[in-house]
Order: sequence, then C-alpha cells, then structure tokens
Amino acid sequence: MRRLDWTRTGLAILATVVLAGAAAAALPDNPYQRFSTLENTIQKRARWIYERIHYDPAPIDVVVVGHSRSGAAVDSRLLQSDLATLGRKLNTVNFSLAENGRDLHWVILQEALKTKAPSLIVIGVIEKPGRYGHPAYKYVAPAADVVDPAFLANVDYPANLLYLPYRQLKLFAARAFPGVFDLPAKFDPARYAGTNPGRPLSFVLATEPDHEEALTKAALVDQVRRYEAGVHPPILGERFADVEFGNERTYVARMAALAKRRGIRVAFLFLPYYTGPHVIQERAFYEQFGPIIDASFLSDHDEYYSDVAHLNQRGAAVLTHWLAPRIADLISERATPVAKAAS
Repeated sequence: MRRLDWTRTGLAILATVVLAGAAAAALPDNPYQRFSTLENTIQKRARWIYERIHYDPAPIDVVVVGHSRSGAAVDSRLLQSDLATLGRKLNTVNFSLAENGRDLHWVILQEALKTKAPSLIVIGVIEKPGRYGHPAYKYVAPAADVVDPAFLANVDYPANLLYLPYRQLKLFAARAFPGVFDLPAKFDPARYAGTNPGRPLSFVLATEPDHEEALTKAALVDQVRRYEAGVHPPILGERFADVEFGNERTYVARMAALAKRRGIRVAFLFLPYYTGPHVIQERAFYEQFGPIIDASFLSDHDEYYSDVAHLNQRGAAVLTHWLAPRIADLISERATPVAKAAS
C-alpha cells in the first residue's frame, strides 16, 4: 500500500512539473529581447540582425545566411558597391553567424521575410553538411519552433526543449524589468551598427585583433591536418541521410520552400577550407532548390586564409568581387555558368 502511495505521489509530482514547464514555455516574450540575449557572446550579431529587419526601413534585395565561413567571406558593403558599379542598385546584407546549424538560419530567414522582400537568398554551404543544430537556436528561436522537433532523430531536441521553460520565464520577467536582466526595453538608434556594416565576422573578431594576421603556409597546413582528423564521413549511408543530416536537409528544404512561396530565388555559395576538396557532399540535394556558386578556386591560395576555414580580409575582397557579377546575373535571370568556379 505504501509503495502504491509513493508511485502515485511520484506521478503527481511528475505531472505537476510537466504542466508547470508547459505553462512556462507558453509565456509570451519580446522577440527583440530574445534576439538580444546573446549580446556578450560570439553570436552578438543576432541583435543587429533583428534591428536591421524590424527597425531599419531600408529594403533588403540580397540576403546571405550561413555559418562563419560565409560570414568571413562575403563583405556585404563591398558586394553592394560592386553591384552598383554593374548597374544593379541592390541592398545587400550578410546575416551569417559564427558556428553552424541550419535551424538558426531558418529562424533568421523567417524573421527577415516578416518585413523584407529580397529577390535572392544566398545560403553558404561547405564540403559536408552538419549533423547538429546551432548552439544559439534554443536562445533565439520562437517557442513554437523549439517545441517542433522538425525531423526524426533530432539529438538537440531534448536539451532545447528542457531549456525553453527557463528561457520563457526569464524573458517574461525581462519585459517588466529589462534592466535586471541586462536586456533592452526598446530599440536604441544610438547603438545601431547601421544598414550595412559589411563583413560580419569582423563583429566576432573585434576582441580577437590578431586573428587575421597572416599565418605561415606551414601553420595553415598543420591546421588542415588537425581539421581533417576531426572530419567524419557519412555513417548511415545515403538511404538514411535524411536522419544523419536531418538538421541540414530539413531546414534547407524549409528555407527553399518558404522562398518559393514568396517568389524568391535561392542559390548556394560553396566556400572550401584551405586545400579542401572541390567535392560537395550534398551537391545533388542543394541543386534541387537552386544553383551552386562554386568558389573552389579559393582553396589553392594560402594568402587568402586567416585560418584553415576562414578567409582573411584580402580573401574576402577577392571572393566578393568575384561573386558580384554572379549575383547580378542570378537576379537578372540571365543564363550564366554560375556553378563553375573561376580559375
């Protein structure tokens, strides 16, 4: 009898915890504060992204989304200038953030399309897809997105879901007491970085001034060796690629479907690591949705890299100048060989 009572008590406690967690997760929040919670991390550009989308009236014609490779590679200010020289007056932004995870790119793109109507979305890709979601997703994504597992075998889902009630409680309280949580009550134009700050990774590297100093070729080769030692080929095979690479495939497909509904063109920008392969594991998958702008030519130039995977300022300028006419052609819907790399 006593054992039965303990079982009932345990179940009652569990039910109470679940209900309390669900109630907390359903609390409303201020999206601007949500995008500002990463202010003191390498993802601090999330706040600027939200400000550019919602508080800056300037349109967005070309948007780049992706990870740190595209953040280091595409100088949106230079791209906009080059496009203007080509006779295409287009507003460009680079919404790339450090680290990888298509779930966060999906969140950013959904947010952008609430107020902007770009003509082209450029998604940065690398030689292999990611297996996991973005570490910042659970901080920035709307609660409804966090609750949605999106695909089978989403290994990030339990941790994201468990964090949600705490996050919503904090954000709910921050609406009334923003100063206590060091979150903005409203947009402050004086802190806004501007319509087009340029190369995104410079935000991240502001506290790492030595990061872009030229490395010796030997140092880069050593980084390549260590990087490649941590790269794992597909484990489950093509048959189960949607499971193994569920985050990549699910959210890229969602982004492409959303763009298609809005009449927006999608393209993919391939950025290799130094000496990296020119083969893109997911090429066939990406090409279902749009052309690949293949910048493989970069991988042979040690002088373009600040480390094994990221372009330095010189490399970014080379890539951006090379990219501009391809972007112009895509928007003009002219038939150009955008999938071939320059030599």
